[in-house]
Amino acid sequence: MSADGVGDGAFARSISRSPLIARLLWRRNIADTLAADRFFNPKLVHLYEPLEMPGMAAAVDRIERALERQESIAVFGDYDVDGISSTCLLCDFFRFIGRPVRYRLPNRLIEGYGLRESAVRELAACGVQLIITVDNGSSAFEEVEIARTLGVDVVVTDHHQPPARLPRAVALVNPWLPGSEYPFKDLAGVGVTFKLVWALLQRLSRKQKLSEEFRNFLLESLSLVALGTISDVVPLLGENRVLAKYGLLALERTRRPGLRTLVDSVLDRATNTRLDASHVGFRLGPRINAAGRLGRAETSIDLLLAIDDGVASELAQVLEGENRKRQTLEREMLETARELVREGVDLSRDRAIVLGREDWHAGVIGIVAARIAEEFSRPTLLLSMKDGRARGSARSVPGVHICDALSSCSRWLKGFGGHEMAAGVEMDSSLLDSFRCALNEAIPLAPAEMLPEIEIDAEVSLGDITHDFLEELSLFEPFGRSNPEPLLVAKGVTIAGQPRLMGEAGKHLCFHARQGGTAHRAVAFHRGELLGEIERPGRRIDLLFHPRLSRWQGRAEIELHVREIGLGELLPGPSPHCNRH
Repeated sequence: MSADGVGDGAFARSISRSPLIARLLWRRNIADTLAADRFFNPKLVHLYEPLEMPGMAAAVDRIERALERQESIAVFGDYDVDGISSTCLLCDFFRFIGRPVRYRLPNRLIEGYGLRESAVRELAACGVQLIITVDNGSSAFEEVEIARTLGVDVVVTDHHQPPARLPRAVALVNPWLPGSEYPFKDLAGVGVTFKLVWALLQRLSRKQKLSEEFRNFLLESLSLVALGTISDVVPLLGENRVLAKYGLLALERTRRPGLRTLVDSVLDRATNTRLDASHVGFRLGPRINAAGRLGRAETSIDLLLAIDDGVASELAQVLEGENRKRQTLEREMLETARELVREGVDLSRDRAIVLGREDWHAGVIGIVAARIAEEFSRPTLLLSMKDGRARGSARSVPGVHICDALSSCSRWLKGFGGHEMAAGVEMDSSLLDSFRCALNEAIPLAPAEMLPEIEIDAEVSLGDITHDFLEELSLFEPFGRSNPEPLLVAKGVTIAGQPRLMGEAGKHLCFHARQGGTAHRAVAFHRGELLGEIERPGRRIDLLFHPRLSRWQGRAEIELHVREIGLGELLPGPSPHCNRH
């Protein structure tokens, strides 16, 4: 479907939608009626059968045998939201079938990411006969070998792209395995875990169709799946869109004390606010992450698995305190990293930012790396150094596959793992300068090619932004990676009434935008300095904005959340000139 095809309304008529909605679909490479219907109406029946995933049948066989033999089982997870959600989901499954198991998470500050020899030996010493990894394990070749020598079998479930040398696990479940024909490869770790639980319930049912009890368990488990999927910033298309949509519904209605306490802390139920992906990505996820970032992710596990309201409330308060500590550490580290970039990085030449400090807290280094990468438009690796060893997190920018770049520099590294946009790295501190040079050579794009481009979905008039349009637009939710909230531009807009400052210290700008006979309230965050410009009589502006419905005291009003303001010329008369971007 071409842009012209959208413009003449043929696609819009075929899907019984407005031309503007059709345009937004086309921008997301959705250009036929079947794809549009699946996008607007994601259903659980659109999920692929779990046994289609490579290694799944072998994993189910080994776990079933462990259950029959009453073997000791341990779940080995990760300390981020995806790993925590995955661990909780699998532990909850075993609790559901009456076979509680132990779990083990790595300590971010001491052990770092992934299965380690010390953890394998510790679990073996406790009598564990089967380790099931979730959200990790594809690169744990040596650790799986050690487990084998200790008589411990390992089932690996993971979603990270595997290295050339795969671990000799009794089962390796990963949609990215070489030769995999699994139709959707972008599942989060918790999505792979969900497929494992689904397959195990099918095996226990002795048939493909699940009993009502098993089906209800899976539906409730989608609350955990939504947490991990949205927080891990995987593309919210295909299976992930189904899992996120139904998972958000399950999360909003959850009866789990821990999850309910968390949701209540971010959701204003008095105004009937719906839980959306932004609540998970920016409020729930950071709270769950906080404990692991500061060293003890088990607090988050205990909260999510809590079955007592009082315990859940106490643990939620602990997480809130940890989150405040995390925010303070993050602010301090971000300012230091910014200064180091300004002082020591040549942004006109350098293709990557690589920085290391001994006083950097390993728990928040990934967040800061992501912020630096976004702010300076460069792949960024930040490292915490201690006793000659450097561990850190890399975050990338669109167009640079960070794991491929790290692979080209692997001679300088002790280890690394991750995916296209994020990775964990370990190396000798003494090799930092050599590695920095190598990574700069490995990045395929020139600095100018990494500068972000604003992707505008459509040019509109303010009259296009109606309640009916916003109702249609709600069908695009949940928003996330590969399905961002639509960004629209309206040109030649005037200011109605008197604009004003709002928020702490007048940082934000509030005004009414008028075009023709339509006026909408607009809010421009962190644009308070433009007040003097836009309040000048006759000023025309261009607005880049997200259209939203603002709900207050039972009423829903159209509001424009402004991302950029383009200042045009003053009106000379009835035929204004509009300054184009």
